Amino acid sequence: MPEHEPRPDLWDRIDADLRADAVIDRTLDDLPVFEPQDDAWEQIAGRLEKPVVRPLWPRSFRWIAAAAVVALVAGIWAVWQPVSDEKVTIAYATETVETEWAATPEPLPSSTDQKVETFINEQCAQQIVVCQKPEVKELKQQLRELSNRKMAVEQELLVFGNDPALVQAQIKIENERAEVTKELVRILRI
Repeated sequence: MPEHEPRPDLWDRIDADLRADAVIDRTLDDLPVFEPQDDAWEQIAGRLEKPVVRPLWPRSFRWIAAAAVVALVAGIWAVWQPVSDEKVTIAYATETVETEWAATPEPLPSSTDQKVETFINEQCAQQIVVCQKPEVKELKQQLRELSNRKMAVEQELLVFGNDPALVQAQIKIENERAEVTKELVRILRI
């Protein structure tokens, strides 16, 4: 069988996981106990017995009808457009501008990135114990590294233009960032 070398920080991660689980267990023991009302089951059963009103048209038919209306309006608009004798000429030129690396503006983070970062920071402020878990710390570190790589690729795109290799790298980084962000948000919402 092939030999496998574990990561050097494996025992530290396992120990940190166990300590974090112990803290969560102690915290769970301190939570208040809630007693439901005596008639809770009767209230739930009463809600379940109410008739359910379903729409006459399912949602998919509504979308098909909306698409048909849009296509009809677009067709009518295209037919009623006035015919013009104008001739349109399109011309273009390519200019090369030499810029220094330091002179290129740094791309601003998108509003979505800012919202996600704000959400993660708020959740970590509220759930300090969960944010101390090694897997959360590792995901946050991966997200920082991917964000740095994304900014570097965006800088290169500013300098070299839409090079297909750079665009592919940008898409790959964005997909990885999305996966890491999704996993981090999933853990913080638990």
